[in-house]
Parts: sequence; C-alpha cells; structure tokens
Amino acid sequence: MRRSTLRIKAPLLALAAGAAIALTGCGGDDNAEDAVKTLQQQGTQIQEKGRALQEKARDLQQQVQEGKVTAEEAARQLQDGARDIQDDAMRAAGDAVDNLKESDNLPDEAKDALDDAQKQLDEATK
Repeated sequence: MRRSTLRIKAPLLALAAGAAIALTGCGGDDNAEDAVKTLQQQGTQIQEKGRALQEKARDLQQQVQEGKVTAEEAARQLQDGARDIQDDAMRAAGDAVDNLKESDNLPDEAKDALDDAQKQLDEATK
C-alpha cells in the first residue's frame, strides 16, 4: 500500500504547484480560486479517509490476532480501502486540473505546470 500512496502524492504535489502558480499568476482569478478551494476540501476528505483506513488497519490487526479475520481478508479490505482513497485522489486531481485549465489569463508557467500535472495523472492511471 505504501507504493499506492507514493503514486498519489506525485500528481497531487504537481497539481498543488500548478494551482499555486495559477492562483498567483492570475491575480485571484475566480476559477483558479474555486479550483484551489475545492481541491483543499477534497484533500481534507481524502486525509480523513486515510486516517479512517489507518484505524481500520489497527482494528483488523487485532481481529487477525484474535482469529476473527484471516490475514488475507484483512489485506483485501485494506487494499480495497487504499484503492478507494487513490481513486478519490485521482478524481480530485483531475477535476482540479480541468477547472484550472478553464481559468482566465493563465500564465505560461501555470499552463506548463498543469500540463505536467496532467501527464503525471495520466501516467498514474495506467
């Protein structure tokens, strides 16, 4: 699961950089501001899901030790949870890239950052 986490972070970091550049370069463009706010909200929700999954992992570990759940079933449940979080993160990043591309007066640096973020998203979803 650590590998999945790393795959999520790279596109989101690139996207955050692109959003910051877009927001700064646009002088407060409404589309860019809305995209950044939405991404922040979605990021908070994803973090909450991550914390819930960590708690579930602790609970499942206890259940495995008590013989209530097999290790394979616990692993499957955690993988499903991680996949769900990754899907949410990719969807949020993709939405943010799309919304930022609609911003007025994007500077070239922001366009380049968004293109890089889009490439990373495309690569991560292969």
